[in-house]
Amino acid sequence: KTGKNLVQWPVEEIKSLRLSSKQFDLEVGPGSVVPVDVGSAAQLDIEAEFEINKESLDKILGNASVVAEAEEFSCEKSGGSTVRGALGPFGFSVLATESLSEQTPVYFYVAKGKDSELKTFFCTDTSRSSVANDVVKPTYGSVVPVLKGEKLTMRILVDHSIVEAFGQGGRTCITSRVYPTTAIYGAAKLFLFNNALDATVTASFTVWQMNSAFIHPYSDEAVRALSRT
Repeated sequence: KTGKNLVQWPVEEIKSLRLSSKQFDLEVGPGSVVPVDVGSAAQLDIEAEFEINKESLDKILGNASVVAEAEEFSCEKSGGSTVRGALGPFGFSVLATESLSEQTPVYFYVAKGKDSELKTFFCTDTSRSSVANDVVKPTYGSVVPVLKGEKLTMRILVDHSIVEAFGQGGRTCITSRVYPTTAIYGAAKLFLFNNALDATVTASFTVWQMNSAFIHPYSDEAVRALSRT
């Protein structure tokens, strides 16, 4: 739709691994962290759309005292999901412990530009993904185009130590390898958060529990046939 993005999206067969699902419609105010009751959150498929409250948007865009930061902001150098701006960050913390001592936030950050236009960034912050000290834990992401009239949408695939995030239908994609020590199997939790200073956000999303992809090994006959070729 943008005419200039290479779109990436999970293969359709991923849907065949979906098990039970839950749907949610939640309004989250500034500074909120909400646990999402889906049971074990070690293997999930999440499809979500977000909408910033119009009153919040109008107030911020019309307020000259709100800093224009879109030109300077970047996911990698911003300090991650704990750094609060007028319109973000907001999204999900996946592979999280109950206490949030381990968590991997996937989020949007909407920034006001000097021309009062909005610029949207899609990021994954792995800085708190593990309490282990011997792993690299950067923040990834980039700007993602949002066309007029579109809601902010994301899809997240969680698979134990891999988090794949797709923003705006795959215009921006982030694959992260994380190494939680406690947020594993049944102890892995899911949270919805809104760290914006001033904006209320509405989140509508579906969460599927995912089955394992059972990989069938080659038979001895098939291996012999392959070796002959």
